[in-house]
Amino acid sequence: MADNTTNPTTDADKPARPFFSTPVGLVTGGLLLWVCSFVISCVLTVALFHSGETAEGANAVIIAYFAYTPPILIAVGGSIMMIIGAIRWAIYGRDSLGAPWNKNQVTLLNSINERLLLSETAKRIAYRHEDVDLLRSTIQADVEKKDFDAALVLVNEIGTTYGHKEEAEEYREHILAARTKEMDEKVERALARLDEVLAKHDFETAAKEALKIQRLYTESPRVRDVNRKVTHAREQYKHDLEREFLEAAKVDNVDRAIELLRELDKYLTEQEAAPFRETARGVIGKKRENLGVQFKIAVHDKEWLRSVTVGEQIIREFPNTRMADEVRSMLDLLRERAAGQRAAQPRGSAAPASQSQV
Repeated sequence: MADNTTNPTTDADKPARPFFSTPVGLVTGGLLLWVCSFVISCVLTVALFHSGETAEGANAVIIAYFAYTPPILIAVGGSIMMIIGAIRWAIYGRDSLGAPWNKNQVTLLNSINERLLLSETAKRIAYRHEDVDLLRSTIQADVEKKDFDAALVLVNEIGTTYGHKEEAEEYREHILAARTKEMDEKVERALARLDEVLAKHDFETAAKEALKIQRLYTESPRVRDVNRKVTHAREQYKHDLEREFLEAAKVDNVDRAIELLRELDKYLTEQEAAPFRETARGVIGKKRENLGVQFKIAVHDKEWLRSVTVGEQIIREFPNTRMADEVRSMLDLLRERAAGQRAAQPRGSAAPASQSQV
């Protein structure tokens, strides 16, 4: 059972108090003083009015000044009492003399006062157990938030300031292991993103991503060769393009060879492109010849839509050739005929066949 001396005093234990010392009494007293001031002022007014016939000039002013001074002071006193009573009523209640004090509150204030008077060194000695417990909980919270650097600073504080060196080492090992695990997971995700970029053959973006990975995870040994990885992937892709281009040219797969040649042109330097020039010229020549043959056949067979498409491709891919000049001279007429052919197609699918037989 708790000690009764520590409990706040009850209503029965409170000492008797005069009515006018309570907030209600103060407000009531202020109102009474106002009433007294008003009554005295009325009496003085009547008296001065009747005596005004005998008093003249400065004498009347002096008499009025001294006569009204007491009721004014009484009214001011009443106002002060009402203000004090209203404030105490709002804070402590209508019947209270003030804030009740008990033994617990006095003890708490004495404890606060003693702690404020202590020096920093004395505080650290007196409250070292509480400080260490607070450091432990804060370290655990920092680890859960993955704020490992802040946790390591507090671990050093436990070891150097409070002498818990073994405990500090255990905390340090746990934090470093957690930070290493977290870093490995981040590095794994970053390398996976880099592999996705490399799979798209976007080597410029991959190089930027590799530099970013090295800046962020300098402590991880897995990122040391990330630039070399990008370079190797780029060279391997270039060699694959070279091999496929030569194979396509060898079997006269002209369209595929041209496609590979355009892609290969992004990665070859002037010196690296030299061995492929003759093969490239042959492929380009075959491509031009194939387009010329397709154009002639389309015109001969009166496939005007096809001839316009092939003719525009010749002009686009070989603009400075004699073949392109010949196509330009015929293109307007071919487009006119292609428009007529396009308009005639919805009337029946037999129209192109009949034209090819003419």
